[in-house]
Amino acid sequence: MKFLHAADIHLDSPLLNLSLWEKEQVDRIRRATRDAFEGLIDLAIEQRVSFLILAGDLYDQDNPNMQIALFLRNQLKRLDKEGIRVVIARGNHDAANKITSALDLPENTTVLDSKKPQTLVFSEWDVAITGQSFREGPITENLVLSYPNATSGLFNIGVLHTSLSGSSEHDVYAPCSLNDLTSRHYQYWALGHIHKGAILSKDPWVVYPGNLQGRHAKETGPKGAVLVEFEGLSVLSADFVALDVVRWQQVPVDLSGIDSESEMVDSLRAALSGAVRESEGRPIAVRLLLTGETPLLPLLERKPDYIRQTVLELADEISENGLWIEKIKNETTFPSEKKKGTRPEQNDDLLTIMQEVANAPTSFLPFLVEELGVLRSKLPEDLKDQVGTLISERNEPSPDLSSYLESLLPRLEARLYGPED
Repeated sequence: MKFLHAADIHLDSPLLNLSLWEKEQVDRIRRATRDAFEGLIDLAIEQRVSFLILAGDLYDQDNPNMQIALFLRNQLKRLDKEGIRVVIARGNHDAANKITSALDLPENTTVLDSKKPQTLVFSEWDVAITGQSFREGPITENLVLSYPNATSGLFNIGVLHTSLSGSSEHDVYAPCSLNDLTSRHYQYWALGHIHKGAILSKDPWVVYPGNLQGRHAKETGPKGAVLVEFEGLSVLSADFVALDVVRWQQVPVDLSGIDSESEMVDSLRAALSGAVRESEGRPIAVRLLLTGETPLLPLLERKPDYIRQTVLELADEISENGLWIEKIKNETTFPSEKKKGTRPEQNDDLLTIMQEVANAPTSFLPFLVEELGVLRSKLPEDLKDQVGTLISERNEPSPDLSSYLESLLPRLEARLYGPED
């Protein structure tokens, strides 16, 4: 027997920085989450699974348009025609959705109760599936404590959209511990909410499939679903299947010891070629991270547009399926043994001031935090995280602020003391 476990579909969620893509690709990119979901349905039919579990967040907004809801229903109808059952636990993005509440879903589809845990028994497969949907509003209580113990003699699956205790990457919803889950003695826990796939336990199986399609530079690598094969009360295999149609990658490029532009270009070409191979033919959006000690730091700092154009030309040369450069982050430093040239006295004074700022004197921090708070309030959502790592939501300095200011010193030094253009 086989089933599919997926979560966090986020239908029609926009892929950030859409302006990076070529015009002819924009429509394809806009459809990425839908195409990934269609791929999930194709996989279910191809593998002849008995049922599909969707562990929350089919939608990306509380009130999506009717087209998204109709798209979902049409895809579920495809499974209905094949006799494949579907079990849905609504997540935090689905709970307040008025359209899905009113939409008639196919007979093969069950949306789990939001008031209490609900158990479905599929006697033809000797399977019991227990889960609970989210109701509207924040879910802060431990829902697992109300889940019943395993039904004897059946293969038991628990379904829950949860942040799980100790996870800091996502908002806290229905928090619980791994011990809470394993104490119910189910054979498999189908979780959702955390976008990074993970197998937390194999006895019993506790699995996050991750989201189906990466949407920005923090959701990198393969995205997809988990195909589970079981027999009796035992899981025989639980294999991740990549279903993303566009992939985000963070690609490190170590420039240590590189002192010529041609060597730098060779390193960039090799790194980008590797990313293309790993994408398995998909379009990819790449964030390049330049690291290491290199005398090319002044070039990287003074001519960012030139560096970006060089990288874009390499991308066109390397990939036919689409290779876009989301961002180039320069974290290189001067070689530690490099001797600096003659320093104008006023430049030394400026560096001294910057060093004092990096040490975060109490008289300066309140001013800086206030200015950063104003800046963040005016930024679009996809850029707020870049400022948000430096100050908290309460406009207080984060532990990263001082280290960030410290990291600016080599950038400033390169601009002041590097070779002239």
